[in-house]
Amino acid sequence: MNSAPEPVFFLDRTLDTTLVREALQAQPDTFLRHADLFEPTTPDAEWLPAVTARAGFVLTQERRLHYNPLELRALLASGSGTFILVAKGLTGTGVAECLVRALPRLRRFVGRHPRPFVAKVYVDGSVQLVSPPSSEAKEAPGKGDK
Repeated sequence: MNSAPEPVFFLDRTLDTTLVREALQAQPDTFLRHADLFEPTTPDAEWLPAVTARAGFVLTQERRLHYNPLELRALLASGSGTFILVAKGLTGTGVAECLVRALPRLRRFVGRHPRPFVAKVYVDGSVQLVSPPSSEAKEAPGKGDK
């Protein structure tokens, strides 16, 4: 029997849409919303550690995050586990379907990878580690959650 608590996923402002919320309602997971916990202008440096303290894993569509070394360092310094949806050109329905498709892999990923981490989520629901906290945490080729 698995004694690890079920993950709590946090929808940041980029994914907190009606279509996404409706698609996720049928899932067994717990989802927190940025709008329910923070003001819209709350800086990332403030809400990221607060979400991590609640055992939440961030779901975002801000693709630029994994390209910016300063943003990556800030994410890792916050202690967060962050999943970035990197699928381009999806409609709201497509984004919702992608997240639902990815949920089983996200659950497995959080069980295998300690925080902090940044991972990409692709349109097919696959998940790839982007930035582990140290070189020892890198996955060997072929061992990912695709």
